[in-house]
Amino acid sequence: MLRQNRAYKKGAPHRDARLFVIVAEGDREDSYFTYFNEINSRILIKKVPRDGGKTSPKFFIDRVTDFTNSGEWSPAEKDELWFICDVDKWEREHIDEVFKACENKSTWNLAISNPCFEVWLHYHSGVIKDDGRSCGELKTSLPATKLGQFEIEKYCLLIELAFENAKKGDNHSTHYFPERMETKLYLLAESMIPLLGKNWK
Repeated sequence: MLRQNRAYKKGAPHRDARLFVIVAEGDREDSYFTYFNEINSRILIKKVPRDGGKTSPKFFIDRVTDFTNSGEWSPAEKDELWFICDVDKWEREHIDEVFKACENKSTWNLAISNPCFEVWLHYHSGVIKDDGRSCGELKTSLPATKLGQFEIEKYCLLIELAFENAKKGDNHSTHYFPERMETKLYLLAESMIPLLGKNWK
């Protein structure tokens, strides 16, 4: 069951803070992960902008290049770069190109949700199966939604449960491309959760 967040005031950045740079398709992904900037000083999230509507995976590498050239990010050894994408609208070859780029960079990662980000959100309440629902149906059937928007804090509080469920639901854990109604976003959650500590909720 989704729970309300407690009042929390984030302190100064922790000396062991880790930076996660997020290259995502849409606002929902950005909103979910940047929420953790307000939760724990050991986690820093930076989102890479989508200038000119460049949401497709074919623009992901260009966006990172522009972001670094602008001075917004100077990559450090412990930083993690995460490309977050869906599969419902994009050509598989463009996603494969992002994966190949990640294979050549030790701190670059790709996390795909099939067919869309809402699959990850559904894993916050349980393991889901492929029942033929479209992305639109997945959006409208989400619990804790209001006026068409998911209530971010209610989901983020359950990131550990989502991690467990999504990992359990991954039938091909050694392959980067998930089956339908599966998501690899639990891999990003796996990097973040140890930094949250035990009493962050």
